[in-house]
Amino acid sequence: MVKDVIGRVVENIVKAYESFKEITGSPIPEDVLRRVIDEVEHIAIHELAHGAIRAVYHEIDDIEERGHILGECIDEILGRLLETYVSAKISAHVHSFEEHVYELKNYTSLSKLDIKVEDLEELYRQVTKSLGRKELRNTIDIVAKKCEEWIKQTTSNP
Repeated sequence: MVKDVIGRVVENIVKAYESFKEITGSPIPEDVLRRVIDEVEHIAIHELAHGAIRAVYHEIDDIEERGHILGECIDEILGRLLETYVSAKISAHVHSFEEHVYELKNYTSLSKLDIKVEDLEELYRQVTKSLGRKELRNTIDIVAKKCEEWIKQTTSNP
């Protein structure tokens, strides 16, 4: 099933490329094509990370539905840490921690949290041990605790 879905997506990307080439009368520059494909790969890995979280942490949707910052913090922080871990493991394009922090600031609920690059790097070092042991639930607990700290800091220093 996975290969069928991915195969269909790849076919559609190739068809789109050919359509743009036909419309413009020239190929898309190779550097642009490489950048686009790297980003497509990155987005797919990131969204799969969210799926992995939901496979183990069913209550995340309930937490997020209540409008709780904690749910979005756990999901988005852990999603990026998982994405980084898996991307490094398979030698895929990896966003830097600086890029992750920048992206996180674009979430209204997370924009006021004082998430620093160094904090994210340290959190990544902590969770890689659990991920190496295939303990995603423990990894979630580590990230949840850090999210609770960031939220508490923000609410105590408005």
